[in-house]
Amino acid sequence: MYLTILGNNGPFPAPGGACSSYLLESDSGDTRLLVDLGPGALSHLMRAAAPETLSGVVVSHLHYDHVCDLLPMQYALQFSARERPLPVFAPLRPERVRALLECPYYDLFAHEDISIGEMRVDFVPAIHPVEGSCVRVTCDGATLVFTGDTNRNPALELFADGCNLLLADAGLSRADWTEKKPHLSAALCGALARDVRAGALLLTHLNPIYDPQALLAEAREAYPAAQLAVLGERYRV
Repeated sequence: MYLTILGNNGPFPAPGGACSSYLLESDSGDTRLLVDLGPGALSHLMRAAAPETLSGVVVSHLHYDHVCDLLPMQYALQFSARERPLPVFAPLRPERVRALLECPYYDLFAHEDISIGEMRVDFVPAIHPVEGSCVRVTCDGATLVFTGDTNRNPALELFADGCNLLLADAGLSRADWTEKKPHLSAALCGALARDVRAGALLLTHLNPIYDPQALLAEAREAYPAAQLAVLGERYRV
């Protein structure tokens, strides 16, 4: 399984950047799963895969920095040769945001553990101000866990145990993190990767107010092999 980073910022993009979005592809190339599509990410998706070739979309939660580019993507599907609506798995709330995705080109479903082509997709609730999930994708003998936006969550530790790749929400610095904040800190991402015995750690949802190298240094205190998720980079899971 392969991971391509289509957006690594949040809650707004850096200059020339894009917000959270990730493309997962099976080794065969027959299954392509899009996870989130934040502002600026659609143009990067268009370089990596035609939207009509996607097997499905998972939206971790319905904050705009994770969902915005799904609105213009419906037009790309409208002008494509795709014959069936694209399955989109998204939370039920906030209802007013979910309603924006109601169009003839998407079939909307709730977060339910499911197989999509060659991929097994599982969910566990995230700790965030709106309904959302952490996502686990298993394919080709490898497992990727995406924390989505979340604070510390004991269920996530069990959910991510032994994963090959942890894609983690490093939305805060250690100094700015508290138990009441909506994100993990980079330091907590490192500790999580260590505790779940992750094979690799990529830090994402990088807030442009921070120096990414400083966040990386915090994560590496607990997990020395931590890396930043690089926009446009393709990784073997």
